[in-house]
Amino acid sequence: MHSTEAVRHRAPPAISRLLDPLEHLMLVDSRPDHPLCFFLECDVEGPLDEGRMRAALLAAAARHPLVRSRIAWRGWRPHWLEPDVAPPLLWHPDAADEPWRSPDLSAESGVRLVVLSGVSPDRHRVILMVQHAVCDGLAALELLGDIWAGYAGLEPAPFSTGRRPGATIASPATTAADMRRDALAFSRFRPRPLAPVHGTHGATPVAGPLEPPYLTRTFARDLAARLRRGATRRGIALNDVVVTAAMRAAIEWNERAAGEAGNVRINVPVSLRAPGTRQPACNVLGYAFLDRTPEACRDPEGLAQSIATATRWILETHAAAEFLVGLRPVDRVPGLLRLLTRAPVCHATGVVSCPGDPSRRMRAGAPKIDGCDAPGGVVIRDITGVPPLRPRTRVAIGATTYAGALALCCTCSAGPNPHEAARRFLDLMQPELEAFAQ
Repeated sequence: MHSTEAVRHRAPPAISRLLDPLEHLMLVDSRPDHPLCFFLECDVEGPLDEGRMRAALLAAAARHPLVRSRIAWRGWRPHWLEPDVAPPLLWHPDAADEPWRSPDLSAESGVRLVVLSGVSPDRHRVILMVQHAVCDGLAALELLGDIWAGYAGLEPAPFSTGRRPGATIASPATTAADMRRDALAFSRFRPRPLAPVHGTHGATPVAGPLEPPYLTRTFARDLAARLRRGATRRGIALNDVVVTAAMRAAIEWNERAAGEAGNVRINVPVSLRAPGTRQPACNVLGYAFLDRTPEACRDPEGLAQSIATATRWILETHAAAEFLVGLRPVDRVPGLLRLLTRAPVCHATGVVSCPGDPSRRMRAGAPKIDGCDAPGGVVIRDITGVPPLRPRTRVAIGATTYAGALALCCTCSAGPNPHEAARRFLDLMQPELEAFAQ
């Protein structure tokens, strides 16, 4: 039988399971101009081999079923199909390859690995692009670690036997009255999105088709160390400093662009994994929403202390899981999730994700050179990442600490082009961070 006829008569893939409410949200919230995809990037030095990288990607994907799965709709519900696709590797693509196109999960993997030429033949940008329905950022880092372990010829880190995803995330103390109260409080606080700005300044070029839609600024080890000491001296975490800087930057952006600050809300992804849990790629996270008025943001020290207090409470009470508690009844009503994602409201001014040291989550088992992972004859000089954007959530920050340095990866849709807008926002954040390093 001719190969095309064989494909035509082949039985369709079997259904594996329904998408859970969070996966469903990540699927329907994506759109062509705002794909719900996030990025992880490795700055790699050394003679990277295409064949080894391709084999390592396929071997890693074999351990993670959702990386090899497509989605099909049955009635009004999306289902995962049994794994039958492989994630692609785009090796030094050209513009025609559309490396940042959002994956079509009905036909292909939601994960794509892209390798771009660097400033020299032995410098490469290795970028993992993930559609958020497949997994969250921490799971993607574990997948990335499996890829680098395979590239180095090492065994990947084993999966641990923690609690199943979603088994204990729902708070038994949550009542319908609690949910109504929280929903009202959420809706009454009106955060202001970043005001659009026009024109360019400085020398930042317009992002071309091969440039990913984000910009990274890496701070020297000295500044990162002083920031940690400054945070410790204040009894807060480095993550609290980053959120504080992002809030104050958003206030200043809107004052400059629109003449008034408006309220600010930062969405902070929070992992709901039990300590030590490691499992095939999936979403195990909730969201915390930190609301502040312009007046509360005027005092950076007081703001940072209030953010630290709120963060400790969120982690101690698992409050971020309440987002999923409220999502479940919405998911049961046909079409309601998609309708809510299209509502013309700003749910958050920005997103700030702070995964810490990515290499600890990757667990590739590679040797170290000057604090950097060195798998298979190459050295990973930096690892960064950034969350996706929604239409009215116009800025997202990913903060990582790797080999002693701090990196902020920013994507921003409030300016004339992604790199220019991201540079402007990072310019506002940098003096806020430096103040805490004093």
